[in-house]
Amino acid sequence: MIRAVLDTNILLAALRSRNGASFEVLQRFRQGEFSLVIANTVLTEYEEVLKREGPTFGLTGVTVNRFLDALCAGAEAFRVSGSWKPSLPDADDEPLAQLALEGKVGYLVTHNLRHFPAERLSGVRIVSPSEFLQILKQSKP
Repeated sequence: MIRAVLDTNILLAALRSRNGASFEVLQRFRQGEFSLVIANTVLTEYEEVLKREGPTFGLTGVTVNRFLDALCAGAEAFRVSGSWKPSLPDADDEPLAQLALEGKVGYLVTHNLRHFPAERLSGVRIVSPSEFLQILKQSKP
């Protein structure tokens, strides 16, 4: 099964609108078309950003908690190591990169492709939500 890490910006986009590729990616996750890999470090970032940004488009803290609980219920938990050498332009992206590399996922899905230089994340494909949807379509029998 395809395994992926989702950048926080994918969750934000999906919660803001049901009309984009990010929302479709979450729908595909709910349908079991890929395995979402998550770690406490990433979950902490999800929570912080969604609770900070969510009120601007009508999300309450309670709604964010319910959303994250549902996300975690279907996700694959992974424990990242304590040793990690930062290597990305934006320090906030480090937990995602660490999880993708240590968790040996195939894909990191993000709207900020330039934040994740391929040469620093060997073995992980950095893709947009629309690219990821195409990959999911091609993997169907």
